[in-house]
Amino acid sequence: MEFETADILNSTEIGPMTYAEALQIFALARAEDWNPGTFDLACAWASDPEAFIALRHQEAMIAGGSIFRHSADFGFMGLFIVEPRYRGLGLGRRLWHDRLARLRARLAPDAVIAMDGVFEMERFYAAGGFVPAYATTRYEGMARPVPATAVDFALQIDWAPRHDAILALDRKTVPYDRTGLLSCWLALPETIQAMAIRDGELVGFGLARPASAGFKIGPLIAGEPQVARALLADMVARIEGHQIQIDVPAPNNEGAALALSYGLAPVFGCRRMYFGRKPAEGLSSVYAGMSLEFG
Repeated sequence: MEFETADILNSTEIGPMTYAEALQIFALARAEDWNPGTFDLACAWASDPEAFIALRHQEAMIAGGSIFRHSADFGFMGLFIVEPRYRGLGLGRRLWHDRLARLRARLAPDAVIAMDGVFEMERFYAAGGFVPAYATTRYEGMARPVPATAVDFALQIDWAPRHDAILALDRKTVPYDRTGLLSCWLALPETIQAMAIRDGELVGFGLARPASAGFKIGPLIAGEPQVARALLADMVARIEGHQIQIDVPAPNNEGAALALSYGLAPVFGCRRMYFGRKPAEGLSSVYAGMSLEFG
């Protein structure tokens, strides 16, 4: 299809996405091997249907992105994609700036906005006011058990639902409230959940979410390396033979070592960046992030 660049630039419109258009965006993401979680869109839409923004030409969506509002104090920009044939025209730049303005309008004046941007776009995002914080590396491979290390006999891995305890631990660990999205994942029977209990207290949890290919491990929260290892071992045993992906924040060296010990290889990287201010966060307990698309 031939088109004039000037015609495209002068006749595009930006506005809220329909759910059908959101499905198209996820189809584009799958086609480019983003491998989103099978239920990520449904849960994100249920949590914040206003988070999806489309750029249209002649009433057809040709680019889109999300501006997820976790709370009045924290937002996340993600799921940013332009149809391949319309790239290089400046449409992504226009949509990105529009999304940032829309998200700021949805949040408190001093709110934090986060994003996970690819390294080659880091300078562009920095020019827009985002400050780099740390890298995240995606590790990928087949789920295969590894020989057990020292056993912590006081630690129990439980499958019984403990949603309130999980949400409380997540809120204590992560510097923003992502209860809406996480609650939806926890409620799905397809989500594989593992809880680490010591002396009756929840000391870690992990989720394995079905994805376009295999499973995405995350979030994986644990206060100690042996807890994270026990949680991952439990989930791997239940999805053995499937592809798995784990997004590990680079400051967590133990998390990277854990992924490598399971034979997973680094396949992708991005940079966590913040607009407004960097929140105080400790990543030593975060062995796998939740979602590069929604935070």
